[in-house]
Amino acid sequence: MSRALRLLLEQLETQERKAAAELNAARLQLQQFEQQQQTLSQYQRHYAQEFNNRGQQGLSAHQFGHFQGFIDKLEQTRQQQQQGLQQARQRLEQNRSAWMAVRTRKQAIDKLLEREAERQRLDSSRQEQKMLDNLAIYRFHKKSI
Repeated sequence: MSRALRLLLEQLETQERKAAAELNAARLQLQQFEQQQQTLSQYQRHYAQEFNNRGQQGLSAHQFGHFQGFIDKLEQTRQQQQQGLQQARQRLEQNRSAWMAVRTRKQAIDKLLEREAERQRLDSSRQEQKMLDNLAIYRFHKKSI
């Protein structure tokens, strides 16, 4: 049983390392999406401010259409980015759950192996004590003869 548990533990350790790597990759991807979202929002605010400033000075119909078209494209991009951000959050949560599941299984196997080792230590200690007791009895009987 112990050998099989050790093999299972090795497999779970490999799975845990893989799951941890995937979790870290998902975390990095989420950070990238958040950074891109922030950058896009700043750019969108800056462009809207520029539109307002130029609008106060007067815009031709062509300039107005150009600004409005670009603002619409920025909004579409922001919405797509928001969807990507949401998917990255979901992926992160899925990877976190997968990592936790593997980790929990690994900890359970670790605990079983610890209990098995403790049981073996106790058995060994009992056998040693029994041998010492038998030796003491043997010596006692040998002296009394």
